[in-house]
Amino acid sequence: MLFSRGKNGSGLFAMLALSWTVGVAEAKAATQAHDSGFSTPPVHTSWAASVKEALAKQAAGATSLAHHIQHGMASWYGGRFAHRGTATGERFDPSQMTAAHPSAPLGSKLLVRSEETGRQIVVTVNDRGPYKGGRVIDLSHAAAAQLGMLRKGVAHVAVSPLTEEEALEVAQAPE
Repeated sequence: MLFSRGKNGSGLFAMLALSWTVGVAEAKAATQAHDSGFSTPPVHTSWAASVKEALAKQAAGATSLAHHIQHGMASWYGGRFAHRGTATGERFDPSQMTAAHPSAPLGSKLLVRSEETGRQIVVTVNDRGPYKGGRVIDLSHAAAAQLGMLRKGVAHVAVSPLTEEEALEVAQAPE
């Protein structure tokens, strides 16, 4: 059997040799098709160029979302999650201004405004969630306290992404 493992691993060698042969044959066929004039020439893109293009598209997408506002329910999490790992790899600290969001880039800053009180805060996304239906963001204990939602546990909020500069401006603005 071609893929069976013999005493000296000959099955693996045969599989690798077959893969190499197929690759050489495909490359030769592509060259011949190109030389015949009946097909379009192959497009060769370096890996680095494709990565740069993907990152540029991602950055363009991020700027197009810069003015996107998400409305929904916020909840908060604290005590029992303290010191557990987050999606960024750091330990969750309920005393920090952090949040879990399902899709915002990890490390990004979000402006969270209570639609009930008008209070607003800036949080850093360091985790994924919330996992309870109808919620758009999970806030740390400290963030929830500043919004005034500890007692109720949930609040109607508007969430929007911020650049680093905007986050500094909001944080330094007088109350």
